Amino acid sequence: MDFPLGVDISAYQFSSDGKRKPNFDIINAKCEFVAVRAGISWGYQDKWFRYSWDNLTVPRMAYHVIYPGESAVSQMQHFLNIVRPTATDRLVLDVELDHGQTKTKITDTLVQCLEYVKAQTGRYPIIYSRAGWINQFVDVSQLPEVDWWLAHYLKALPYPQFTPEKTPPPALPKGVKKWLIHQTCEKGNGAEYGVASYYVDLDRWNGTSDDILAYFGLTGQPEPIKPALEEKVNKLWEAHPELH
Repeated sequence: MDFPLGVDISAYQFSSDGKRKPNFDIINAKCEFVAVRAGISWGYQDKWFRYSWDNLTVPRMAYHVIYPGESAVSQMQHFLNIVRPTATDRLVLDVELDHGQTKTKITDTLVQCLEYVKAQTGRYPIIYSRAGWINQFVDVSQLPEVDWWLAHYLKALPYPQFTPEKTPPPALPKGVKKWLIHQTCEKGNGAEYGVASYYVDLDRWNGTSDDILAYFGLTGQPEPIKPALEEKVNKLWEAHPELH
């Protein structure tokens, strides 16, 4: 399996003054899916979310950082208000902050977030985290069946080197049987993927290119007319003006 490549980006992939922006022609050409940070908790919106979101032509996911001690409803209302997702967009809960909360509280907040998004959109969001953190702070047995995007890297090489990707699969949290996306690297070559930052996160999909399209509900879309067929159609119209 090829494990199709994607990246995840945020305001950190823009220069601090906003003058240098990601080249989305490169991103859309090299990536088969992209995740963009929408915001954090109930009050922060990534200032470059909408710009990034609107410039993507590949399947796109929006991720939102959860504060476990804050209102789940307020956080998810903020998330959905930022993204305004369409039927082919996918949502992600970024779950990697404990803020001194108990495992029970963190789990309860996460479940409330999952259920709120499901009620509003018809499907559960993906959970982004890493196995060790989930094992320590979340009771997986209390979660509905969800898809997992899991970070698991090789040991980072010192700057200015780029760290190679870790070969899938990622480590799975206890109680989790399968993974959807593996974040394989947090120190990939940013310039190679068209971002303004030196480093960029790299991700791999557990499946094929067709699996990605199916997951995002993009199968069965009308294909553009191929050049050869388009030429035949034009010749037919020229030869039979009565068809005009």
